[in-house]
Amino acid sequence: MRRYLLFVFLLSVVFKGFSQGLEFESPSKKTIFKITGFGDLYFGKHWDNYNKKESFLYNHKVNNRLRTNLLLVKGELNHNRFRATFGLMTGDYSQYNLAAEPAWAKPLNEAYVGFKLSKTKNIWWDAGVYSSYIGIESAVSSDCPTLTRSLVAENSPYYLSGTRILYNSDNKKHEAGVHVLNGWQRIGWDPAIVKPSVGAHYKYNFSENLSLMYGAFFGSIYPDSLSINRFYQHVNVAWKKGKWETWGTLDLGIESGKIWGAAQVMNRYTFNAHWSLAQRLEVFYDPDNRCARIGEVDKTIIVGYTLCPTYQLTEQIALRLDTKFLQATENILKGKSRDVQFNLGLGIRF
Repeated sequence: MRRYLLFVFLLSVVFKGFSQGLEFESPSKKTIFKITGFGDLYFGKHWDNYNKKESFLYNHKVNNRLRTNLLLVKGELNHNRFRATFGLMTGDYSQYNLAAEPAWAKPLNEAYVGFKLSKTKNIWWDAGVYSSYIGIESAVSSDCPTLTRSLVAENSPYYLSGTRILYNSDNKKHEAGVHVLNGWQRIGWDPAIVKPSVGAHYKYNFSENLSLMYGAFFGSIYPDSLSINRFYQHVNVAWKKGKWETWGTLDLGIESGKIWGAAQVMNRYTFNAHWSLAQRLEVFYDPDNRCARIGEVDKTIIVGYTLCPTYQLTEQIALRLDTKFLQATENILKGKSRDVQFNLGLGIRF
């Protein structure tokens, strides 16, 4: 307990001194270096008092203990036509979501360099480890409507490694990217999987309050000798009006003729500068265990509902209480078909 209190204290000190991160700017204002960070403390509780959540959940994994889900420190360098990002992390997210990675890769949140390919257009080439273009939820809980993630977010890439070309139009309506990747959320090199994976995404911003995005992935998580390919597609829409925000996502995966998919709707209502309430309704369908890998069952359909009030103490500090209800067609939720999870989280940006 003492080390966690020390952790919160140190973050608070940093927060008071550098509320928007620590930023350095060259005299010519052509080079900017910024250090930012995020801390995610939580206490989890399971209705049936299990010590860990299901095998297919990777964030806020442990129950009955005060834990760090993510402690992240990131440095970003921007200089005209060159940029670099390097982020180190620890916590449950790193331990469980990157469990298959080699030891040297587990602390990497992002690590890439990029060059601007055009003097007049916003076209960048990046290479390294970077956040996934698939989905609307990220490893940083404060960037997500709810504290815990959806089932489809937990079973699709949070990060990717490879190279990409990104384009943003001058009028900010069009965003697009093409990717050559080292597989489905993989940093370490696997000599059995030599063929690269590929991906692409496109986002159209109708206005500041309405956007539509499509992303696709094609590649394999199996040795090349098996010739098994995965084709994954993701669509999301985001809409905001006044104090209401709504997101909808639809995912579909195909592998060896087997299909899985998911759909969810999330919305958030902001009452004032301090209080907001978010909720999510989701369905996850994986009849052949191609994605979640949760056991040999005839059919896997999980329906979930999450409710998450947030109290924003300051612009950088948020307190959240997340309650998740899950109902499955089979006894795959710790040997049962129904599950209730509680998580109290404290998120601190610095």
